[in-house]
Order: sequence, then C-alpha cells, then structure tokens
Amino acid sequence: MRYFTNAILLLLLLISIQLDAQKSVLSGKAIDYSTKEIIFYTIPDPVLHQKFELGTTKVAADGTFSVTLPVSQTIEIYADLEKYCGTVVIEPRKNYKVTLPSFSLRTSNEAHSSYFKPAPYWLGLPGTDNSDLNFAVRSFVMDFNAETVKNTVPIYQKQSKEVVNEIIERLEAKYSANKNEYFRTLKKYYFAELEYAVNQRTPESVIQKYFAAEPVQLHHPVYQRAFETMFGDFLRKQSLDIQNRKIVNITNSGNYLKLVAFFENKGYKKEFAELVVLKGLNDGYYTNTFTKEGVMKAIEMAQTVITSANLQPVAHQIKRKLSLLAVGGKAPAIKLNNQKKEIVTLDKFHGKFIYLSFFNSKSSDCRAELDSIVSIEKRLRQVLSVVSVAVDDDFDAAAKLWKNKGYTWELLDGSKQKQLIINYNASLTPAFYLINPDGILKLSQAPSPSHGFEPMFLKLFRDYDFRRQRN
Repeated sequence: MRYFTNAILLLLLLISIQLDAQKSVLSGKAIDYSTKEIIFYTIPDPVLHQKFELGTTKVAADGTFSVTLPVSQTIEIYADLEKYCGTVVIEPRKNYKVTLPSFSLRTSNEAHSSYFKPAPYWLGLPGTDNSDLNFAVRSFVMDFNAETVKNTVPIYQKQSKEVVNEIIERLEAKYSANKNEYFRTLKKYYFAELEYAVNQRTPESVIQKYFAAEPVQLHHPVYQRAFETMFGDFLRKQSLDIQNRKIVNITNSGNYLKLVAFFENKGYKKEFAELVVLKGLNDGYYTNTFTKEGVMKAIEMAQTVITSANLQPVAHQIKRKLSLLAVGGKAPAIKLNNQKKEIVTLDKFHGKFIYLSFFNSKSSDCRAELDSIVSIEKRLRQVLSVVSVAVDDDFDAAAKLWKNKGYTWELLDGSKQKQLIINYNASLTPAFYLINPDGILKLSQAPSPSHGFEPMFLKLFRDYDFRRQRN
C-alpha cells in the first residue's frame, strides 16, 4: 500500500532508506496472477513497523511481470499474495528471476479477521547460483528452527543457558565461513533472541551484549524482531521498577532529552537510546502509565533535537500517527462519492454529530452492526448524522445491500481509497468514530452500535449541549 503520500514525510523516508541510483530488478512468470497488481514493500524501522512501498507491477495477460526496485543496501522485501506473504532478500544492482506461490484467494472470514496472517513464503529463485545470499539465509533459518524445535523443553521451560550456548556454537561453526554483513547480522540477532529466551528475568546482560553499544540496524528484519521482543512497551515496564520511577515524571513532563540521557547513563549509545525512547513513547501513548500530553510533548521535542538522521523520519511518523486520530483533533478529511455520484465531504453534516462507520458488505460482522444502526439512526437523526463508508472493492455490492435493506443514511464509496483507510486506521472493519458538530473527533474509535454506543453518545451530547447553552 502507498503509506506515505505526504511529500515531506516521503522525502524524509527516502533519506532514511538512502535510496539512490542503484536498482534491482525482479521478474518472473506466474500465469495464475494474470492482470493482478503486486506491490513489493519493505519494513523500514522496528518502531512503527509500517510498510514502505518500493515498487508495483501489474502482471501481464501471459503471466509475465517485472519491477525495478530502488535499493542502496541489502534488504528483505515482501509481497502480500492473498494467503501468502512472499519474501526474498535483494542486494543492490542485482537482478532476480522469481517464482510465486500458486494463487490462493483468502476466504471471506480470513479477509476480515484481525487474527489472520498470510503464511510466509520464500519466493523461488530458479536458475540462481547456490552462492546467492538467499540460500545461505534460508539454510540457516531452517537449521535454527530445527535446533529450537528439538530443544523446546530445555530452552523455553528449563531455560537452560548451557543448551543455548551449545546451539549457538554448532550453528556458528557451521556458518562461520560466510562473511556477508547481512548474513552475519541475521545470525547475531537470531542468537540474541535465543539468549533472551533463557535470560528474561535478567535481560540487561543480553541488551548490553547485542544492542546497547552496537550499531542500530533499522532495516534488518531479524534485528527488528529481536528489538520488538525485548523492547516492546519497554518504557512502561522500566518505570515499574522502584529505581526507575522517575521515568514517569520525565515522560509526563515531555522531556525527551532527559529520557535519552537516562538510557545513556545505562550504557546505551546515543542513537540506540533514542530508538528505545521513541519506541517507548509510541507504545506508552496507549497505556495509562503516562499522560498523552506528556508523550506528545516529548515526541514534538524529539522532532527538533533528535541527533540521528535515520530516526528523524521515525519521530515525524510517530507524531503524525498519534495526532491523526487523537480525541480532540480534527477528523481526517473525507471527499467521496455517494450513490448519486455526488461528492460528499464532512462539511455537509456541519452542525450535527457524525457517527462515521467503515464497513465491508462481505463481512457478516459488518452487516450485523449495520442492522443495529437502524433504530439508533431513527431515534437520533435530529442531532446525529450517520455516515457509512464502504471499503468493498466493488461499491455496487454495498449499494445493493443498501437497497435490499432499505437503509436511509448516507453511503459513501471508499473503494480503492487506500490513504483514507490508513488515515482512519480502518483496514479492519467494522470501525466507528464519533465526530462533534465542529468536526473534532470525540470518540476514536467509538463503540459499535451493538456495544453501547447510544448511551455513551447521549451522555456526550447532553454535556456538549449544556456547555453550548451556557456559552
């Protein structure tokens, strides 16, 4: 998906990934993907873990495809292929002929389930020399997985450091001849995860060995995974230690520099300390440990004082993400066609509360919630405008549902509106928002109609109406 359309943020991300004139070409033939669009992307950082599109190709009628990808360092790229997530490691200035898995369409339940994840699939590399980096990566991962499966009990139940050390020694001996930097990093952070598994009660030794004084590897997928494992919700967890309680006061005061200094004093290099703080602020925003105002203030400070050029775009993206759907902020703009092909914006409903929903007519959960809206819309239409955005690939399916059910509120065409779905975090449906008469988000996300929206709205409306009359 095209996640970054804002020119400034796109420029920052391009800088962070250091895209230049170096290119790699992916090509192949997959007749069962004929006429389909395939998007190749990477994950540029372990904080937001958002997709960054590198290139798009439309498979020709005969199944052939080719896409040029701008890369300046060895990276792992991905393609969402319905039931599968294809992956391959690409190096600058190298061309790859790949094969795709047989096309298999997700079921309707899979397509709308928050739990479904496409199965990983290593793209085939027919005719590629066995010395290619991909074969070393895949061989190591298979050996690593075999070792951990065979030793599940001693590693994860008995937390045997001796067994972990033996596994690392065996794998290190087998793969020591490969000096490729990407491969060496991959080994290193697989080992980091393994050591963390038997040192979770005292993880600081693992952090110091693998992270604190080591170069930050933002784009490496194994570094990202190990970092997420060890530093997810890290700021809040650290603050639970009585010796680290000052983290709460520093965060709530919005002092980003003091937070970075706190971790530098623990032996973390500055860039890594900044990465840890950004991750902690992003995760901490959603907890009750820190005030949202303090977290936002710290992120705003980070935007101006952060020293790592690689982390500058991460700070900007965190601010943008948290601000976009924050209660009290302006609701993201909407400009969509209704069933009459008229362009509709939120201004059309100015002066009323808006109950905005995103749905897919193929989803049984969405259809059930739409039915629940009917009585609410009838009772509250004098003060509440109900607006539904269909994210179906085919808007006609939603229009047909509206006609069959006799729904009377506004239906808007959100098909192919990727940026709007991102702006409203509506990739999983149904999703609901309440916008006040001034265009400000009041509930983000709002309860569904079947889970207590009406009483919550009535209380908010009475409070709003009372304040308006007093003024």
